[in-house]
Amino acid sequence: MDLFTCKKLGAAAALVSMAVSANGTRQPDRPAGTPLARCIAFEANELDFSGAISIVQPQGTTTWARGVLGQAGSPGIGAESRFNLGSASKMFTAVAVAQLIDAGKVGLSDPIGLHVKGLTPEAAAVTVRQLLTHGSGLGNFFSPENVPAIQKGRTASDLLPLVAADKPSYPPGSRFQYSNTGFLLLGILIERVSGQSHGQYLDQHLFGPARMVASGMAPGPASTQAVGMTTRDGPLRPAREAALRGNPAGGSYSTATDMQRFFAALLGGQLTTAATFKELISPQIVAAAAKNGSPQLEYGLGFGVGTVQGHRWFGHNGGAPGANVEVAAYPDDGIAVVVMSNRDPPTATVLFRKLRAILFDPDLLRSCVPTR
Repeated sequence: MDLFTCKKLGAAAALVSMAVSANGTRQPDRPAGTPLARCIAFEANELDFSGAISIVQPQGTTTWARGVLGQAGSPGIGAESRFNLGSASKMFTAVAVAQLIDAGKVGLSDPIGLHVKGLTPEAAAVTVRQLLTHGSGLGNFFSPENVPAIQKGRTASDLLPLVAADKPSYPPGSRFQYSNTGFLLLGILIERVSGQSHGQYLDQHLFGPARMVASGMAPGPASTQAVGMTTRDGPLRPAREAALRGNPAGGSYSTATDMQRFFAALLGGQLTTAATFKELISPQIVAAAAKNGSPQLEYGLGFGVGTVQGHRWFGHNGGAPGANVEVAAYPDDGIAVVVMSNRDPPTATVLFRKLRAILFDPDLLRSCVPTR
């Protein structure tokens, strides 16, 4: 179904207006005593959740925050706390590429070697579409031995030596295999075509137009930074991976409020043309076959896409030690859900799934808080 002709277009428009108005003014939060707010508080407490939640509906915005920014005794988390997005920031890279497509500077069928020099012939032949859909056959540059170089890098092009010798492990386009290397190459493409660093491009062409005032590649000031805390390999401690500077494959930083602004700008046509946006969020490749009662999972161009409980959605998740984010918009319903945590996966994922079920099942909404 076409996003712009669906029968619930009014609900999609409501998402744009309820999240943030055109001048960046945020709609007032819904009262803390609403059934949804009580459900969020109950489920978050049950899970000992640490993070921030924002849910936009046609009737208003509900926000909730719980936990502290870092070690015990540090300031509390709020809706304006900055979290590491992990792979959820792949959506930003995809939108940036889409903008270059709209400008006629890049084509989905272009081999990446047309724009990025210094690759193996096999990698150079991979197309922009195959990179965006994780069908490239390329792998994952984000490995422990590469962390020092990632930490030093300030542009995507700085990281090219980490992947210059890579070759696809299967015929490109033949199947889905998640690839951080593929999105790094897309970021280098953005730099080569635009003449700006990946971060500069996002600041000017995405974060600026979307009024995402607290988003960027760096963790930001300590007063608002939700420090990634992990229990992997021992007691709770800061996670080095969650404090790295972001790159095109992931790890940018944002707030719950800014991620709602991102969805509002996308749906409001402020970032891409309608035709390109439709292609971004249309199923392009099967990410995982249906299995054991679980539905088939699909991927668009830099976005997870599909239908859950009969509700069409697009978005992305992200996860690393000390970071877990789930963000999704349901355009036919005028709903967008942002769940951000500074704890290990699946902290945000578990809460996100509970809240999603509650949003689309009135009986669950009525009964999610047990009587004492």
